[in-house]
Amino acid sequence: MKYRKQEAKEYAKTVLHGVWTALPTTFTQDDRIDEAGNAANLEHCIAKLQLAGHYCIGNVGEFWSMTNEERMRVAEINVEVAKGRIPLIAGCHHQNPYEAVKLAQHAQAIGVDFVIILTPYVAARGDDAVYDYYRFVAERVDIGIVLFNTEATYPISPRLAKRLATIPNICGFKQGVSKVQPTIALREAIGREMEVSVADEAPWLYNLSVMGDRWLLNYCPHLFQVPGYLPVNDYTRAALAGDMNAATEICRSLNPLRAVLAKWIPGYGSAGGRMAIAEQKYWMELIGMAGGPVRTPCAGMTEDAKRTMRADLEATGLVARAASAGKAGAADRRAA
Repeated sequence: MKYRKQEAKEYAKTVLHGVWTALPTTFTQDDRIDEAGNAANLEHCIAKLQLAGHYCIGNVGEFWSMTNEERMRVAEINVEVAKGRIPLIAGCHHQNPYEAVKLAQHAQAIGVDFVIILTPYVAARGDDAVYDYYRFVAERVDIGIVLFNTEATYPISPRLAKRLATIPNICGFKQGVSKVQPTIALREAIGREMEVSVADEAPWLYNLSVMGDRWLLNYCPHLFQVPGYLPVNDYTRAALAGDMNAATEICRSLNPLRAVLAKWIPGYGSAGGRMAIAEQKYWMELIGMAGGPVRTPCAGMTEDAKRTMRADLEATGLVARAASAGKAGAADRRAA
């Protein structure tokens, strides 16, 4: 590891910043881990989208449909591809604390920078239960732990967050709570001790410029950007440079893409009662990335839905931008 357990919070402050993404896990048509597809998607995000970091095997990564061995292999692929160029977070979500420990120990052993662990989704319905779960895991690993706070489980209140912050290797929050006030209260409670990422691109410019956030962790950066067109990166850099006019103009230009996202992939992937992972994967295919099938209990898209979604995304110009970038890349390879 690059830091000692007691240094996790300080190390996280130097690493958990900038624009990060969270990729789905790609599977083959015969329902195996698509190692080449997963590797290609991460390389695309590093080399072509210039993203600052990556979180694998989260909710959009279908962690709940994968064996521990598969999850460990995907983490290994991430380390092999990244080669230290960007920091990595591995999702180690598990209801069983011993299994969460096993996943976190593996991530630590192979060189992942941090792990992220979702609040237990059964039985943990009180502050003491949640605290005891995280303490149990944290005591058995040295790697820094980012907490995934969401309304889908027992939400972590500011009071509980302050208590959890006393655990040495708990070092960050991925805030998936939709209401603004709980996030403001969370920042006030622990914002000086650890980084907080609001898991939504839409308020990122406000959170960056007004609320002082430094870290965006969300799947939009690889959906909204293609080689040669990096608006999320661009408005982030402009805001950090103090050019709010440019930042606002670039940020506003993404509204058509946000509208398509809201139609097909709202919230945390629930569209019309379905987990919209297939929609994310199809979006990726339309812009030149590996997508592929989903695993049960997720459902695939109908051909009619695909035609409609493709038309919606084409209307934004993003598909054409991706095709143009692909042709340019192919020409460069032929010239080389």
